[in-house]
Amino acid sequence: MNKVISIILAVLISNLIGCSWSQADLPKEPPEEVVKRFYFLLSQKGKAAAAEARKLISTKYEEIEEDTFRRWTEQFDPDTKIKILDSSILNKRDAKGNIIAKVTVEYTIPSILGSPFVSKSQTHLILDEKEKRWKIDFMAETKDEESFKKEG
Repeated sequence: MNKVISIILAVLISNLIGCSWSQADLPKEPPEEVVKRFYFLLSQKGKAAAAEARKLISTKYEEIEEDTFRRWTEQFDPDTKIKILDSSILNKRDAKGNIIAKVTVEYTIPSILGSPFVSKSQTHLILDEKEKRWKIDFMAETKDEESFKKEG
């Protein structure tokens, strides 16, 4: 009996040491829904939609001015189709102490040449622990160069 209790305690302690957050700490809105809403807002065009989309990006490392964000995103084609292929939350904090979610997105972009252009990308989200919300890592602060090369 003591052996079983020891094993259970060892498993619990290793889980606590290896993971400094729990599922209970996570927002109700999953990361893939934040990504879907972000692209939906970009497809709506206009200042109000851009302002709402901008609220979904992380400001942990840099705040992007509203005009700059709108200028960077205004060319988003509203006919682009977004498909979420995969979503996962890393089971430990990154080197900067962030809890990161990775959402793999497939983009289907209309083309004047005929067949649409299809591309895949991985979007990272950072958990804003104060707001208890996932925020898009718009400036790719949580991606390393190797991940860019693999996706390239």
